[in-house]
Amino acid sequence: MKKIIPFLWILVTMSLTGYGQKPSLDHDAYDTWQSIKQTLISDDGKWVAYTVVPQQGDGWLYISDVLTGQKDSVARSDRPLFSPDSKYMAYRIIPSYDETRQAKKKKLKEDQMPKNDLEIRLLGSNDIIKVSHVKSFGLPEENSYWMAYLMEKKTDTSAVKSARVKTPDSPKKPDPKGTELVIFNPLLNKEYRFQDVTEYVVARDGKTISFLQDIPDTTKIDNYIVTVFDTAKEIVKKLFDSKGTLKKLSSDKSGNNLSFLFTADTSKVKIYDLWLSKDQGKAIRVIDSTNPAMVAGWSVSENGDLAFSDDATRLFFGSAPEPVKEPEDTLLDEEKFKLDIWSWDDDVLQPMQKKQLDQELKRTYQAVYHTDKGVMFQLADTVVPTVRLNLRKDYNIVLGSSNLKYRKYISWDSKNYSDYYTINVENGIRTSILVKTPSQVILSPSCKYVLFWDWEKRYWITVSIPGNIQKVLSVPDTIPLYDEMNDTPSEPRPYGIAGWLDDEKHVLIYDRYDIWSLNVVEKEDPVNITNEYGRKNNLRLRYIKTDPEAEFIGRKETLLLSAFNFENKEAGFFSLKPEKMSDPEKIVLEKAAFSRAVTKAKKANTIIWQKEAYNLSPDLYVSDMNFGNTKKLSVTNPRQSNYNWLRAELVEWISFDGERLQGILYKPENFDPSKKYPMIVYFYERSSDGLYSYFPPAPSASIINRSFAVSNGYLLFVPDITYKKGYPGQSCYNAIVSGTYALMDRFSYIDKQKIGLDGQSWGGYQIAWLVTQTDLYKCAYAGAPVSNMISAYGGIRWESGMSRMFQYEQTQSRIGGTLWEKPVHFIENSPIFFVPKINTPLLLMHNDADGAVPWYQSIELITALRRLDKPAWLLSYNDEAHNLVKRPNRKDISIRKMQFFDHYLKGSPVPYWMKYGISQVQKGKVDGYELVKE
Repeated sequence: MKKIIPFLWILVTMSLTGYGQKPSLDHDAYDTWQSIKQTLISDDGKWVAYTVVPQQGDGWLYISDVLTGQKDSVARSDRPLFSPDSKYMAYRIIPSYDETRQAKKKKLKEDQMPKNDLEIRLLGSNDIIKVSHVKSFGLPEENSYWMAYLMEKKTDTSAVKSARVKTPDSPKKPDPKGTELVIFNPLLNKEYRFQDVTEYVVARDGKTISFLQDIPDTTKIDNYIVTVFDTAKEIVKKLFDSKGTLKKLSSDKSGNNLSFLFTADTSKVKIYDLWLSKDQGKAIRVIDSTNPAMVAGWSVSENGDLAFSDDATRLFFGSAPEPVKEPEDTLLDEEKFKLDIWSWDDDVLQPMQKKQLDQELKRTYQAVYHTDKGVMFQLADTVVPTVRLNLRKDYNIVLGSSNLKYRKYISWDSKNYSDYYTINVENGIRTSILVKTPSQVILSPSCKYVLFWDWEKRYWITVSIPGNIQKVLSVPDTIPLYDEMNDTPSEPRPYGIAGWLDDEKHVLIYDRYDIWSLNVVEKEDPVNITNEYGRKNNLRLRYIKTDPEAEFIGRKETLLLSAFNFENKEAGFFSLKPEKMSDPEKIVLEKAAFSRAVTKAKKANTIIWQKEAYNLSPDLYVSDMNFGNTKKLSVTNPRQSNYNWLRAELVEWISFDGERLQGILYKPENFDPSKKYPMIVYFYERSSDGLYSYFPPAPSASIINRSFAVSNGYLLFVPDITYKKGYPGQSCYNAIVSGTYALMDRFSYIDKQKIGLDGQSWGGYQIAWLVTQTDLYKCAYAGAPVSNMISAYGGIRWESGMSRMFQYEQTQSRIGGTLWEKPVHFIENSPIFFVPKINTPLLLMHNDADGAVPWYQSIELITALRRLDKPAWLLSYNDEAHNLVKRPNRKDISIRKMQFFDHYLKGSPVPYWMKYGISQVQKGKVDGYELVKE
């Protein structure tokens, strides 16, 4: 495709460079802009590994010695794993971007594509072990230094292969499905090799490595062998050997117990049995379809997962109706009728059924086999199809739920009702505890209590198990435990819980600012363990779980809390002891944004975390738990300092309906208040909390790229919006237009004649409506907008198959009623009915595979605008969804959108595609980026 760089862009760049100023970002900057993708700290806290990757191209793995600060790097590496005690680490080496690209251009088959390699690095030394063509690898978490890796299949390219001839007396042996497995100890430099391996499991505790061999046979019935390697004794033991089909090899935490599914059935439709090897003994069949606990006509399902409890006394598996062989199809395709029958009493709409078809065909129902007692119980069935598993030992209760009676409501009600049950794993007895209850139902760690949110009364309730005794958990009436900022017609959601204290009598619950300790058993006043410090200081305080395996929060534990200031948007961390009500102690509070994903070393008080700001690329840091001895590990984008970047400030104004609102105003780094700047207004709902968020230059999936636009001389205004039920369009007008006028009056450097709009999806709808009400804006971009709420209301969200009704009645669209209850509201909020009032040039993007907002919504709008001779363009990317996924399309819209804004807001020449369009004859041959002199 012909590519032409706009000549004005070259002139501007040359001019800035000539005067020694920093150049603006260009579209070529995207590919090499980097980000941190994978982070890992060793159990002892002495080593940190992380990857830094560009948006397109080859990344690097960095390995840092925390104590010495020494760092090493490995090109094209990812998926790092540390061995127990940090003796060594393993990571993958992937083919280069260019190598893979060339292979794709040549249309090589999968087995001919470039392969991954493996490197094993002995930490604290310069020793590196390299292995070529490795498919996968695994390490234990504890106790052992033995690891395993599975080789890629070797490709036979010799002339002998092509000369082989199959004779009647020598049937051809099938190609092997498996490859070579290497069990390796890097510290001893010792290995064992096994052929024809298709699956393997490295036990978490490191005691065993188990593997499955699929030995091809000329009889077309493969021979399957299950073997366990004892890492302490360095011996192998065969646990199973038989012809048939075997899958789902699974191990308990120790690796001493294995399970799998097996059938000797040679037919196409197979019925599997569950097999178990206890304590590395010979595997035996433990469950088949004749088991008295198996539902009549059911069998073990090949689609269910296998999982052991922590102590291996329970083995969870899936069962389902026995698969039935379909009758032979004797009709030609043209002799068949094909239709969908929609019925008024379908519990699930036909499009949703289609989306869920594969899931339903593979649906399994949870069952359990007690390995110590030799008995099975069916936990889920067609009445209660869903069970939340608990793999912890000694906990006998699981939570079951069924939404079957309420699935029809999904089309218009967002509460997701279900009936809930407790199910005793020891005997399979099921007890009903909640009926027609929305989501937000939580089982306590040891299954003593069920905690749920009462959506109508807006407080938490606990149910004691057994006995079903309910207790209301409340705080002072002046303190809401639900979203105070909710402005949709739906009931507000609770702020949630932090977790359970280790006495399991107390649960920690959030309000908007603070954390409360509530007694779920005894009568006791609620305790604000953060001493209302959050509310007094406008801070949101939230518990950070640094041990992902911890079930409870220790009462004597020092808690790490994240903090966010709603007023000035600063963020940081505090510490707190939950056993007494006290002010949290500040650790750090900065004009920055911190990732809440703080990772702690398992056996040390060392943590890694990330920090960013609007002018600070996210980087990785290491410190102790009090954020002392902080060291910055990464420098992701040093070349950012070479470009004209952005700065951000918080702005406030009073909306047309009297509300105090906030927003973000971005300015170029080289901002000059004596100049006039064009401004783009981008919005969705509320965005000001992201004041310190970093926005890398990247090709757009739909919305304006903040750093790119501002670097290129635009002001960018990102205002908050609050809504009134039934009036989403007018609410947008009251917030956005008032904010725009407030900034125009306050800042003389805004060019009042050069202001544009940008938004996608809900933002796109609001822009489409906004331009029917005002001519304030010089131009507008609206991505995937709803233009006709009437036709959209009755439509389908094709990505899920759901009806769109719920969205208008209860959630984002905020009408608050049905079409027949509020027809005027649907009309008043639909841009299509006011198209004659549009005088703003409009650029639309709406893709033909959009599963969220049907693209006919933009077709309705563009055809109306076309008929009225109003300037408008529709970019519709083929086979793309709601937001662009394919990188070439993202780059394309980034160029076209900026050309659109540059033309109307900077006076740049019009590009060819805007002047003349791109016909179907020209499609794929020209891009039309070139600027046209008028």
